[in-house]
Amino acid sequence: MRALTKKRHIKRQDTVITIRHGGALYIFPKKVAQKYRVSNTKQIVNADDLFEKINSQYTKPGALLRGIRVRENLTQVKLAKKIKATQSDISQMENGTRKIGRIIAKRIEKLFGVDYRSFLA
Repeated sequence: MRALTKKRHIKRQDTVITIRHGGALYIFPKKVAQKYRVSNTKQIVNADDLFEKINSQYTKPGALLRGIRVRENLTQVKLAKKIKATQSDISQMENGTRKIGRIIAKRIEKLFGVDYRSFLA
């Protein structure tokens, strides 16, 4: 005998926002985007100015690597296994304390289709 049960309604919470800039589509967590919110919606903000703090803190190659990892829903450990590196290496590359070498950059290009020169600083 089957008993009827009510399923709880789950509210879908959108946790990311998408931004189209220069022909590319960017996806950011809402928590990150809230830090850079402009109060006046009529004001136009340049993306370079908006993310200058992120790029200076993490370096552009590091921010790009982290963005790809988040986009692909990978942990540092999973990404490290895919590109034959250690989790510590991935962390250091994302934080800008270690440069991304040509060999690693070419492995990333092969996996995700991003030009390897974007990772060379």
